[in-house]
Amino acid sequence: MVLIDKLTEMDSWDEDSDENDLSIEEPDTTGKSIVKLSTPKQSKRKNSDSNNTKLKKVKYESISQDIPKKNKNKDDMYKPPTVEELNNLKETENLYNNNLFRLQIAELVKEISIKSKRRKSLNSWLRTVNEELENLPEFKELSLSDIKPSKKKSSKRDIFINNIASKYSCNIKTDQNLVLKFSKPTNIQSFGLKECNSYPGPNIEASINIKMPKLYLNVKDFLNNRYLVKRFYYLIYLAEHITGVRKQLCYHENNILLPVLEMQPTKDEKLKVKIYVTPPEGYFKPSRFLPNMNNVRINLFDKSRIEDITVLKNTPTILYNSAIAHDVTLSTYSEFVKTVLHEHYNVQEGIKLLCVWLKQRELNIGYGAFTENLVLYIIIYLLVKKKLNKLMSSYQVVRNFWSFVSSTDLSKNPLSLGNCDKQTLELFKQSFSIVFLDCTGSFNAAAFLNEDIMKKVSAECEMALKHLDNPRTDSFHSLFLTKLSFNLQYDVIINITESLPLKECLIIDDSDRAKYVGYGTLQNIGSLIKVIKRGLNKRILHIVPRIEVQLSEENTYPIKKVLLGINLNSETAFNFIEKGPSLSDHSEAEKFRQFWGYLFSDRRFRDGSAHVAVYFKTNTIRAKRNIIKQILQFLLTEKLQLKFRLYYNELEDFLINKKIKAPYPVGTNEEGCLKVINLSDELGQKIRGLQMSLSITGILGLSDTFCYCNVYPPIARDNDYKSKNCKVQENSIIFNTENVDEIPQYVQANQLVLYLEHSSKWPNNLEGVRHIKTTFLLEISKKLSEIYNIKSRVTKNHLDVFYEGLIFRYILYVPKEVALMKKATSDSGVVKYVESQNTLNIERDLNILPKIIGALKGLQLQFPSFGSGTALIKKWLRCQLIDEFHISDITINLLNASLFLHNSTYSESCTPQISFLRFLKFISEFQWELQPLVVNFNDELSKEDLADLESKFQQHSDTIQPLYIITPYDQGASLFTKESPTREILIRIRQLANITLNLMSESVIEQKFFDLTGFFSPNMDGYNLIIHLNPQFNSRRHENTSDLNEQQVILEKYVKRDIENIPFVEFSPVDEYLKELRNNYRGIATFFHNIYGGNCIGVLWNPPALETKEFKVNYVNGRKLVDDKLVLNIEAITEDLYILGKDLVKWIERTK
Repeated sequence: MVLIDKLTEMDSWDEDSDENDLSIEEPDTTGKSIVKLSTPKQSKRKNSDSNNTKLKKVKYESISQDIPKKNKNKDDMYKPPTVEELNNLKETENLYNNNLFRLQIAELVKEISIKSKRRKSLNSWLRTVNEELENLPEFKELSLSDIKPSKKKSSKRDIFINNIASKYSCNIKTDQNLVLKFSKPTNIQSFGLKECNSYPGPNIEASINIKMPKLYLNVKDFLNNRYLVKRFYYLIYLAEHITGVRKQLCYHENNILLPVLEMQPTKDEKLKVKIYVTPPEGYFKPSRFLPNMNNVRINLFDKSRIEDITVLKNTPTILYNSAIAHDVTLSTYSEFVKTVLHEHYNVQEGIKLLCVWLKQRELNIGYGAFTENLVLYIIIYLLVKKKLNKLMSSYQVVRNFWSFVSSTDLSKNPLSLGNCDKQTLELFKQSFSIVFLDCTGSFNAAAFLNEDIMKKVSAECEMALKHLDNPRTDSFHSLFLTKLSFNLQYDVIINITESLPLKECLIIDDSDRAKYVGYGTLQNIGSLIKVIKRGLNKRILHIVPRIEVQLSEENTYPIKKVLLGINLNSETAFNFIEKGPSLSDHSEAEKFRQFWGYLFSDRRFRDGSAHVAVYFKTNTIRAKRNIIKQILQFLLTEKLQLKFRLYYNELEDFLINKKIKAPYPVGTNEEGCLKVINLSDELGQKIRGLQMSLSITGILGLSDTFCYCNVYPPIARDNDYKSKNCKVQENSIIFNTENVDEIPQYVQANQLVLYLEHSSKWPNNLEGVRHIKTTFLLEISKKLSEIYNIKSRVTKNHLDVFYEGLIFRYILYVPKEVALMKKATSDSGVVKYVESQNTLNIERDLNILPKIIGALKGLQLQFPSFGSGTALIKKWLRCQLIDEFHISDITINLLNASLFLHNSTYSESCTPQISFLRFLKFISEFQWELQPLVVNFNDELSKEDLADLESKFQQHSDTIQPLYIITPYDQGASLFTKESPTREILIRIRQLANITLNLMSESVIEQKFFDLTGFFSPNMDGYNLIIHLNPQFNSRRHENTSDLNEQQVILEKYVKRDIENIPFVEFSPVDEYLKELRNNYRGIATFFHNIYGGNCIGVLWNPPALETKEFKVNYVNGRKLVDDKLVLNIEAITEDLYILGKDLVKWIERTK
């Protein structure tokens, strides 16, 4: 027997080693980077000190101090750049967006290099395997019928038979009682990415091809599963005699006819080996396995259910042939690949990068996936066709790969590595949707590739190119470091695992069953996908299956899990008409009727045409989104009677306020926001049409309602209160503070800002300007009443207008007022303009905020899931007791807006739920400590502006706020995060997001069940005090979806009356109580509350407040004297909290 010596030479292609390795770790808690230095290679002399040397973590400063300074000549500092440096600079300018991207690529390549110690460990084990294979025992004349449990254990043969009979069960049947002549293999070959130095580390997975002896096989074994059965038992023969820490049989690329032996040779879990068993070179003719050949004459597969055996004998067995052709051509193809890639070091690095990119997108998981071997095939193809060369950098290799896959329709353009004739190409093209012919011209490497997965890969390649071409995004992080789990990539996920084994979803004739013999179960899944595609039609972009297979010890169903991921087409997904063929096309119209059943109807359209169609009745935007759900439930439940789990829009239920029944159809928050915006536009036209002393040039919204981000927008209704707690004074309803037993429901004001035309007649004193502002508001109120009979109320700072059942609050912005507030005169009479917190707040709230709200509204029109997705994020955060004091609504809006504007990692999200999940992913990974968040509306900030602002951030990162948001409207000052969130709140949000996302992922991928209400319920563990409130004094109690005791309130439709009263606006005793607590106890405790009707307040003592202090006047507040030391007086503070909230506070719980 000849054993290949090349197994011991596998580290000849990679000279990387662990010696002198320099790797940069993550920053420590101090924010300073740490460098880990490994010691240089020690000499062979015995040195106890050097042997005990340990690696130490040292700071950059220490390194720089230890390095001796070289005396450089001044002339050396001004030497002209070398040719190599000029070439690198030119290459960076032409290929990369910046030099940082090039450095990141180089660092990643170094990081994923396989270390020499792991290579040596593998080679050592391979030498051991060589010896074991040389000494394998031989078992001759062993038939299949002999493989059964026996009490005889006298010989090695009996022990071997008992072991394989008790441990393993062959799921494949054959037509003969085969005779197995076990003997040592004839050849061993290492192949695959590892052998080509293209496997990305630090884990290592080697592939070994072991040739079965000729005496073990028969020339006719390719018929009727004989070869498959013999291969299976030879794998077991090897598994019983090769040493390893862990051994198991699994499937190659989840292919149920390609089992392999997976081993963990040593205790190192990062080292794995897959052993393939193939026939000797030239034993079977490759032409025997072309797509037009038949190699199965008897129905040996239970799932095939072929009734006419004659059809089976006369039909080519396409996939069966491909499974055997994989083994027959493996050696030839592997040698060809190795020869082509020899000394192409940059190409090898490019393959590693592509494997990392593919793995991060999980497109290489399951049967029919786009695996690393297909990446390797396309790279080899590009090399053979001279589209790549050894002089290209790894970046160029990656870019050319993405460009080729995204621009080439591989379903129409077959690829071939050899000089294959057109007839053979056409033969494969007729049999397979995608053709990647190997160098032999007999095996299609893409025979098992799913066409929809290929389309998804093509779309991902196109997205990757957009990343590279966009200089304003962190393309490296998005392409190579961001993990895109399955549940985050698709708008809809269907889990049909409960319906396995799957029955036929379409009528399949015997000829089609025969073509896919051996893969009948997978063919049924394919037919199910066809049914879903037909039902959803143009509403979808992709249906990507994830079919996971496991090799079980018992003869059971091999498919473990089936998930279907669906990307929706945002333009057509929610159309309420499914238009079918014309009524004049009788045959097609009848097929449409049979498919849709009772849902179809004959309709005439506005253009005069008559078609058979399906109409989905909807009255809300959420109902339109539910059309997808209705179609899938009809197809899977009613039409196919399947059990399934649908992950689509379950979380939207938490945006529906079921305790308030609106007088018009309301889904989530979109209808309420749209109603407010429409009424605001109507009222705005009336106000702008008034003849005023100064014309009104603009009216812009300030509230979240105007950008569709308000969780519970105000509902137009009749505000005719008849409660004993309310009374009318003039034209306003006021609160009666005597004998209060219940607080009326919260009335929200829709805030807007008014802009006036420029005038030089404003007075030069601040009080005069403010008086004229109030006079102007009084004039508007008077004319609205006289002309339109619209009730309004004027205060010193704003105008409240009651219009069509809603309150609109208008605030007047006068730049002259801000200028006068900045004006200051020094003692020497010099006039200066000084910024103050008040002026900054006015500029922020009345000048910058309206622009951002307008930009967010435009974003909503471009991405309809933005507003409701942001509302879902707010609902989740507030339910975790993180209220607006800790992180403002506008900050949340900007955080989510950044995902829609700049994060092209994902395809466009079409539902609020997927938008919410992607936000969780973003906030759990965003490094707010190291970089600012850029929200560049309409690309108003140029590349130079961004670079300048980011440079300033880096220079002052120690002094600025923890979360820094750059927008075009505040000159990069991040005005909305000056006070909040704090570092502690950001860490808390990150932890909550990480836990929530993991649980959601487990519910989809691992099929674990979780009660979704738990995600929107606060965890009260960890708080020192819990203040329980009386619900009847909480004006927003109807927004608490978790309180089941509150009864539903039915709102009456607004009807305009002759006499109307303006309700009291934004009255919330809980909010006022929280303000008092924070004003008085901010240094002692932190308070947490759910503003959407929460009936408890969490109190957390600040760590400095719990410290024992020396007796000083500065420390007396809130403390008591114990043993001449000041300690926090928790009992007194608790009593104070109760007294401050008299009647509002029910009781205070002190936790352990």
